[in-house]
Amino acid sequence: MSKLLITLTLLIWSSILLAQEGYVVRVWLTDKRECGYSTDNPQEFLSDRSIARHSREQIEISEQDLPITQHYKQEVMNMAQRIVTYSNWLNTLVAECDSNNIQQIKQLPFVKNVEVLSKAKVDSVDFKLNFYSACNTKRHPLYGVSHPIAKSAKVATYHKRGKRGEGVYIAVLDAGFGGVDTLSRWFDKDRIKFTCDVVNPQGNIYRENEHGTAVLSIMLANREGEYMGIAPKSNYALIRTEDINIEAPHEEDMFVRGLEIADSLGVDIVNVSLGYSDYANITSVSTLASEIATRKGIIVVTSCGNRGKEGFTHPADAKGVIAVGGVDKRGRVTEFTSKEVVCGRYKAPKVCALASDVPVITGNGKFMITYGTSFAAPAISGAVATKKSRK
Repeated sequence: MSKLLITLTLLIWSSILLAQEGYVVRVWLTDKRECGYSTDNPQEFLSDRSIARHSREQIEISEQDLPITQHYKQEVMNMAQRIVTYSNWLNTLVAECDSNNIQQIKQLPFVKNVEVLSKAKVDSVDFKLNFYSACNTKRHPLYGVSHPIAKSAKVATYHKRGKRGEGVYIAVLDAGFGGVDTLSRWFDKDRIKFTCDVVNPQGNIYRENEHGTAVLSIMLANREGEYMGIAPKSNYALIRTEDINIEAPHEEDMFVRGLEIADSLGVDIVNVSLGYSDYANITSVSTLASEIATRKGIIVVTSCGNRGKEGFTHPADAKGVIAVGGVDKRGRVTEFTSKEVVCGRYKAPKVCALASDVPVITGNGKFMITYGTSFAAPAISGAVATKKSRK
């Protein structure tokens, strides 16, 4: 009898623990009533530069731009362990909660739908940036070792005219910018106008992964004869949206939040050297938000991925974005560059830049060689900025 009682007790506790298993969910809200903001006063939630871009591009500031309703957020927060992130454009909240809370949240009158993204405890990922050799590239009188990048981006003519991205604001969404704050030799830090960590708001983007450092060097570095970036006179916003320690659907939501922040700053270009794979029955919000960004007058430049014939990663599949593939020094599309499937045939991206044997600057200030379409995208972002230079 005592054994039966113990067995029953264990079964009950097991069922309770199972019912309370943690999940990450995306909560789609119905409206923005009582959000406290109005499209008649956009200066309360958008910068002057953002408002000016909307006006210049003749793009209406709509309800989509309004912040989410805070008391909706608070009510969901009361039922969840924490709010991971949120989106004004999509009117969503991402929260960690248990299965009982999911049912309670679904019953809230302002909730349209609850999408389960993953379990709260996500498997860790061993991510390493592939710097595979020291840089021995022959130095060009102007570009230094970055000459192959500039050549692939076809910017020499613009640079000779003195156009180097003046008056253009570029947001870089990435996994971190390790060491950038210590590399005054390479980076004009006065050009960095804004920094933000969406993944960890209390964090320091300069103590995170250096993938973004390498990406940024292709645009911002400015040492003639040693390493000159494609748009060294542009201004930059550095936004960390990627957590390299995990692989989970809600990373796309953090990317979306980063896009919204970039829009609110009034940036002209967003560089995306990130890519997301399909998750079964889960909405690709990075693609949705990238399409929204382009409709708001932002030029979104994104790497197309390194999956070969497995196809583009998100958000390179978004309408209106510039999806960038990779070529080698001879101009041949690399095997790893993701291809589109068009009418049953594999088709290389329309826009490419150097993605093989790419010289970059790492977090310790050294030149290294790397590869991937991650490093083709900033060459094109810089080229667009150079062509749009406004002195």
